[in-house]
Amino acid sequence: MDVHRSLVFPIRWDAPSLDWVLSEFRLLVNESIRVALREDLRSRARLARAAYQVLSCGHAVYKQYIPSAFEVALAVLKAHRRRLKRTKRSSVPYMRKLMLKAENQSYRLDRETGRLRIPVRGTEGVQLQLPLSEWHRSFLSDPAWGLGSLTVVPGKIILVVRREAPKAYEPEGAIALDTNEDSLDGVVASDEGMVPAMLPLGGVRQIQQTHFRRRRRLAAKKAGDRRVMRRLLNREGRRERSRVRQRLHLVSKGLVQFAKNGQAAIILEDLTLHGARGRSHRMNRRLSSWPRREIHRQIEYKTALAGVPVIKVNPQWTSKTCPVCGARRRDRVGQVFVCLHCDWEMDRQINAGMNILKTALASNEALARAVRFQPGALRHDVVSPLYDLVRGGPSARDEPSGVERC
Repeated sequence: MDVHRSLVFPIRWDAPSLDWVLSEFRLLVNESIRVALREDLRSRARLARAAYQVLSCGHAVYKQYIPSAFEVALAVLKAHRRRLKRTKRSSVPYMRKLMLKAENQSYRLDRETGRLRIPVRGTEGVQLQLPLSEWHRSFLSDPAWGLGSLTVVPGKIILVVRREAPKAYEPEGAIALDTNEDSLDGVVASDEGMVPAMLPLGGVRQIQQTHFRRRRRLAAKKAGDRRVMRRLLNREGRRERSRVRQRLHLVSKGLVQFAKNGQAAIILEDLTLHGARGRSHRMNRRLSSWPRREIHRQIEYKTALAGVPVIKVNPQWTSKTCPVCGARRRDRVGQVFVCLHCDWEMDRQINAGMNILKTALASNEALARAVRFQPGALRHDVVSPLYDLVRGGPSARDEPSGVERC
């Protein structure tokens, strides 16, 4: 299995021929969408047989861009058909923004200097100089990372690099985590025993609340000028995403390093949340902005790079089930879970982490041999701050440049 990383290069160019290629590629994608819809095509091979000859004669672009346009068109149509399958409204899709996608055999990149050549048509091409940072060079100077596709949009270039993922080791322990708004809570288990742990998310919830209030004030203040209002709201949204992702990167990086040092597997919930009628608009807004998918995404790609095994389990009833006797409460559970059958008492989030671990042990034989599951040993233990453990080494800056701490 290969792992992929996307390298983003902010760049401006003054090349009309490159702007022309982006416009032509957009036309190629939109025409491919119309052909695939008309003939109900779902594979790139069938779409190529139906449309390649027509598009090749009608557009004087570099010919290897046409299969890339087929791939983009089919991805757009796949999302369109998925919305229709879910009985959601979806108009005939088309690409609005300018873009160009080129496979690795289409462009040429000097990995040392950042010199990039993008073909336009025939032997004509455009030369660009990519601004290489130390982070970019750490990938491009490593021959294990191969070059993948190149995406060009106005203002930036996105280069995909890929390498073979290291083989995951046999776990000697486990870190089972319950995903909450403010932290990841659970247990750290091995053959020596089990301890509860908490991994704070660096005040992500407070940051989101602060920026929500700012956006609401800006929307009320600039209600008379929608153009200015959209620009200010977009800027505020970029600031929020930058601050949230920075903190989640610190948390996920430390967690993966902690798991690797202890030869432990990371157990996460397979979360899928939807809005419900029983919830208020305020609660649905909080749940929609909750970055549960982002923190899981970061953990999963970093574990793939480090060879740390990840196990996903069903999170249903984990906060309302007793890990000792298996009894399940049907009523609302407060901050502390109390079993009505065996008098087991534990923090609700730690209790959920224990049930997540118990579910993973039941489905993974190698993990069951390495972990000793004794819920009673935690009855008098206190929660260990896992955040202090994973911050032992040097870390990145606390804030993106130009943004103040709340």
